[in-house]
Amino acid sequence: MVQIRPAAAQELKRLLHQHTAHTGSSSQICLTLEPGGCADWTYQLTSNITPQRPLATLTCGDINLAVPVDQVELVEDLTIDYAEDLMGGGFRFTNPLAQRTCGCGNAFALSADTPVTQDCTAAHLPTP
Repeated sequence: MVQIRPAAAQELKRLLHQHTAHTGSSSQICLTLEPGGCADWTYQLTSNITPQRPLATLTCGDINLAVPVDQVELVEDLTIDYAEDLMGGGFRFTNPLAQRTCGCGNAFALSADTPVTQDCTAAHLPTP
């Protein structure tokens, strides 16, 4: 079961309200895992759902979270939080299945042997 902490729930609701105000249509949050980034998988949260594959709807309190059916087991006990600091705000993910986590907190590896960037600014610098 995915847990959404109160700060994350408040931010997700704000984003959904903002999306509805701009588009005039209601939507829901979609959580997907994209391969690559700083580790094996990178979390992606979006309110624009383009079902390219079957989605499962997980009820997390009063928020419905759409997750691709083939990724549900990878986020089964995930905790989503939101925090603001001097650099801005962002979602934080805690996944007990993650064997290694990137320094950015948005990417993880399922194997302890997978190399993970601890300083992800180095991973995202443009190549000359």
